[in-house]
Amino acid sequence: MPYSCNTLSRALLAGAAAAGLWLATPVAAQTTVGTITVCYYATSCTYTEPLGLNPPVDSPAFQITNTSASPITHAIFTILRSRKNEVTKDRYTIGRIRAGLSVVIVPGFSDDGSTKHPPGSFFFHTGSPTDTSENGPDGDAVSFAFSGTLGGSAVTSGTIRAGASAGPANDGTVAYLNFLGGTADADGPCNDCFGPKQIGTLTIP
Repeated sequence: MPYSCNTLSRALLAGAAAAGLWLATPVAAQTTVGTITVCYYATSCTYTEPLGLNPPVDSPAFQITNTSASPITHAIFTILRSRKNEVTKDRYTIGRIRAGLSVVIVPGFSDDGSTKHPPGSFFFHTGSPTDTSENGPDGDAVSFAFSGTLGGSAVTSGTIRAGASAGPANDGTVAYLNFLGGTADADGPCNDCFGPKQIGTLTIP
């Protein structure tokens, strides 16, 4: 009697199980809805100009862009705690990023209106950009994360380590530089240092 397709499929699966082999379950693809770009003392980093900061700015400047057709709400950008680098966890509340638009965050200069930033923390508002290469933190292990909501779905960047995108300075004067101007105040010799460079992607898992 001829085998049906279902009979053959069951036979193949039974054979695979007997042999200790299993077919992989397809992994759902993530949906990309935005990007995170950063620059540090970069002559071509013009996205700080609307803030009144002409390049180069001696501080990391983060541009978080919503590339989707809907707003991202409840948006928060966080620097994660690190005992090794003496970093206190601190969150910058963005709130809403309109579809197709960006927000720019310059630590020290940008103000989210929160009174919960500990004095000296990364997003504590002083009115002036924070020179992280000199005042810290600027270690490779310093990490950041974005979270938000889009149409009822969670949006995340995962963990973004400063060292993951490190490399030579734009002008070639420094062989190794991360987006915080480090490590160990490495940006000293450069006049055109880091970026603009994408360091993260906003996705719906």
